[in-house]
Order: sequence, then structure tokens, then C-alpha cells
Amino acid sequence: MKSTWVHILATASFMGLSGCQVGQTPALDAPSPRDAVEPEPSAESEIPSLASMIASSSLKVNIDAGFSSAMRQAIEADPFVLSAKSDAAALAARVRTTQADQDFKFDATVLAGIEDVTDDTAGVAAIFSAKRTLFDGGRMDAQIAAENYDAQAAAYTVEAVQNERAVKLAHAWIELEHARALKNLIDSRLEVLDPLLAQLEQVVDSGAGDASQIAAAQRTISLIRVTQADVNERYAQAKVNFINLFGTLPSKSSYDEGKLAKLVPTASAPKLAEKAPALLAKYSEYLAAEARLAAVKAKDNFNVGFEARLQKPFGGSEYGADESIGFMVTRTLYKGDQLTSQIENADASAKSMAEQVRATFVVGERELNSARQMIDSMGEAIRLAREAAQIARDEIAYLRRQLIIGGSTLDSILSAEARLYEAESKEIGFNADRKKAQVTILGATGRLAKAFSIK
Repeated sequence: MKSTWVHILATASFMGLSGCQVGQTPALDAPSPRDAVEPEPSAESEIPSLASMIASSSLKVNIDAGFSSAMRQAIEADPFVLSAKSDAAALAARVRTTQADQDFKFDATVLAGIEDVTDDTAGVAAIFSAKRTLFDGGRMDAQIAAENYDAQAAAYTVEAVQNERAVKLAHAWIELEHARALKNLIDSRLEVLDPLLAQLEQVVDSGAGDASQIAAAQRTISLIRVTQADVNERYAQAKVNFINLFGTLPSKSSYDEGKLAKLVPTASAPKLAEKAPALLAKYSEYLAAEARLAAVKAKDNFNVGFEARLQKPFGGSEYGADESIGFMVTRTLYKGDQLTSQIENADASAKSMAEQVRATFVVGERELNSARQMIDSMGEAIRLAREAAQIARDEIAYLRRQLIIGGSTLDSILSAEARLYEAESKEIGFNADRKKAQVTILGATGRLAKAFSIK
């Protein structure tokens, strides 16, 4: 061939039987993300616009289909869960891509055009080649193992995210019912106190009562009003949080404590922590890091491959014909300290992941111990709160009888009513804390999402 080809080049690459790869050349003058302008959506484009993504981001669950159904809908449609599932699918696809590197690779290149302008020589040449790596010191096997561990970690991460979101959703439901119960309680207490408040106002207007007792009663009433305002604000915030997560408020569905309480495991915290999805995900990531370290170390080895090549000219082409088949052996002799640096980096990454595994176990074990202690202590706390509430009720009944004969004051009754509210509100709060602790244990052990038939 006398001079350089002026040609049209067409290339097709086949990797095993998995299909072909098509490359794209990026635009040299592509705008930066800061300067980029969102393109107008076309009828042919399937990429959603930012506006459409934002518009479809709000979640609305059929909340009155029942507690389990509402929780399942919310978890399955949760953006964080969907994102984790997409990541897992991407990693699973990457495993198949890496495994395909072990198959035969078939390439076909067709060159068509003018070979020599002076001699008016033109033609077509076809080049076919087949390659396969036969030995690489275990580098490809280690890389595939790393990809498999990454995919496994992603699967555990999906499970962990599902349970984390389930805990958040359940806590929001518990807090909503907790705040609503407090509001109902304070409202009912104030309904009982309304006649006493009216009586106090009459005493104040007449100026016949004891000034110190009236002032004390007014302070007690003021504290009750402040408590009511705080409870109303808490209830409003709980409703907002619930709507943010579920899209609407329940009208007839309620939290199913009985179902979840039966699922709380009784095994020791270390045993439960060992099977936590979050820990298994971190351990799989550690195994992937160790596999990558092995893959980097395998680079310092011989590579043996098989290659066949066929080169044929057509249509008067003077391009040389060539056929070759055989084995090729390669090894990098020297690339500075690049390999050493890569090994050190991979080794440090593996050690870091090992520490993350230990830290995840310690945090998980402590969380389980804390939640279990909460459940155990709340039983006694609820019993004591009920006793205090009963004592306050008995005291109120006695003081009301004494008020008729002048043996008690309005302030003493109001103070007793305040103590009754405090005892009853504590019982409600202790119940909510126990529910949250149960949910925490179920979420940490991966049992919460399964309770709603989440796969």
C-alpha cells in the first residue's frame, strides 16, 4: 500500500453471544452543569423533565386499606427504596458484563475508500479477529468475585433500606396516635374543668375569695393552657410529618401493635446483630474489597491469551491479506511504583471496610440492647403511671366532696387535675416508647419489612 487510506471505517464488536457494544464520542464543547439548559421534552424522548419528576414525587397511600397494606404501599413506593433497588439492579448487570470478559470476543472491521489517490486505487478490506484470555493469574476471577460481592451487598442494602424506611413510617404512625391521644386527653380534662373555671371567674369577679388562693388557681390554669397549646402544636407537627410520608391522614385505620409485638425476637442482642441486613451488607462490601486487592496483586503476573486474525481485501483493493492464529503471552515489566501504589490503596480500602464491619456490629448491638431495655422498663413504668393516675382520681373525688363543705379549694382540685393529666399522659407516652422500641428491634433485624410482605 503506497499511501494512507482515505476511507470509511465501520466496526462491530461481539463479546460472546451477549450482543454488540457501540461507543459514543462526547461533544468537545458540551456545556457545564452550571450552564446547562434543560432541553424541551420531545415526543420521542423518554427522559422525564425535572418538573415532571418533581410533580410525581409526592406519595399518596390508600391509608384506610389497613395498617399493613398502607405500610406496604408506602415502603414499595418510597424513593429511597426504589433508588436502592435500582443500584442493586445496576450492580447485578455489571456482574454479567464482567463475566462476559471471559468469553470469546469477535471483532469485525470494514475499511472502504481510496487507498492511493495518485494511482487511483480504491477498494474494500475486511479484518476479522477473535480473542480470549486463557490465563491472567486469577485477576479476572477476583474481579468477578468482587462484582458478585458488590451485588450481594446491594441486595442486603435494599433490605436494610426497606427496614429503615419502615421504622420511620411506623414511628410517624405511632407519634401521630400518641399526639392525638394527648390532645384528646387534655381536651377531656379541660371539659371537666370548665365548671370549675367558671366558678373561679365568679369568685374573682366578686372579690370575695382569698387572693393568694385565687392567684395559685390562676397559675395552675395558666400552666394547663400552656400544656394544651404545646399538645396542639405537637399534634399539628405529627400530622404534617405523617402526611409527608403517607400523603394523607387515616380516618379509620390504626397502628397494629398486637401484630408487631408478637414478632419481636427473644434471642440475645449479639445473635440478632449478626444477622442484621446492614451488617451483612457491610461484610459483603468488605469481601468485595478483599477480592479487589487480590485482583490488583494478580496484575503482577503473565497473561496468556488466544488470538485469531483474518485480513482480506476486496474489489481491487491492494490492502495486504493476512491470516494468523496462536497464543500470546504478555507481562508488564516495569511501570514505576504504580502497581505498588494500587496494592497499597486496595489494602487500605479493605482494612477500612473491616473496621466499618466491626463498627456496624457494635452500633447495632447497642441499639438492640437499648431497645430491649426500653421494652422491659416500660412495663413497670406503665404500671406505676396507672397507679399514680388512680391515686389522682381518688384524690379529686375526695377534694370535690370537701369543696362543698369548704374543706378544700379550687386550686387544690385544679392541681389534682393537673397531676391526673400528667400521670395519664405519661402512660400514653410510655406506651408509645414501647411501641417504638419494638419497631426498632424489628427494623434492625430485618423483620419489620417482612411483616408487611415486602420482598
